[in-house]
Amino acid sequence: MGITAALLEYALNLIDKIGYLGLILILIVDNAGIPIPSEATLALAGNLSRSGEFNIFIVIIIGTLAQTVGTYLAYLIGEYGGTPLVKKYGKYLLISSHDYDKAEAWFAKRGEGAILLSRFTPVVRTFAGFVAGTFKMNRWLFVRDSFIGSLIWTVLFTYIGYVLGDSWKKFYSYLHYVDYLVIALVIVLVMRYILKKKRKIT
Repeated sequence: MGITAALLEYALNLIDKIGYLGLILILIVDNAGIPIPSEATLALAGNLSRSGEFNIFIVIIIGTLAQTVGTYLAYLIGEYGGTPLVKKYGKYLLISSHDYDKAEAWFAKRGEGAILLSRFTPVVRTFAGFVAGTFKMNRWLFVRDSFIGSLIWTVLFTYIGYVLGDSWKKFYSYLHYVDYLVIALVIVLVMRYILKKKRKIT
């Protein structure tokens, strides 16, 4: 079992044991840079909502807020510590230097306007807070877009877990296809933006 899989298993067991508090802690930690798949965490919460153990509206509220808090903590670390701090100690939090560089380059090309998109982009999503803080992007713009992105993410995967019920784990291995869909959507949006800019220039 890989490290990420082991963390996920631990996270799911924690939710089973301490309920909402476990969900909050896991989502904060995940969005602060430790790769615990939030998709599976929220899908489990959706399943528990279906069975009556959780309330789906409470899950959506605390899921959105916990993710926003987690990514904001990462922002503060990036803002006050910068890239050297993240790279020096990131390995202890399973933060890959290569992936971090990839996220940094992604932000450098797109700037503040890409904060919302970053919440749906694989790899970049994990490090969005650190990089945005390092670049000292507008704090309130970051929080606003992180909140909106977290809300959409929470609703999507909570609903998937709710609909699938006890069979959500069987389909979890296919959830990565959602990443491909999001990447395709991001590419389309970026291309559309570029074409609009070109038309204005000409």
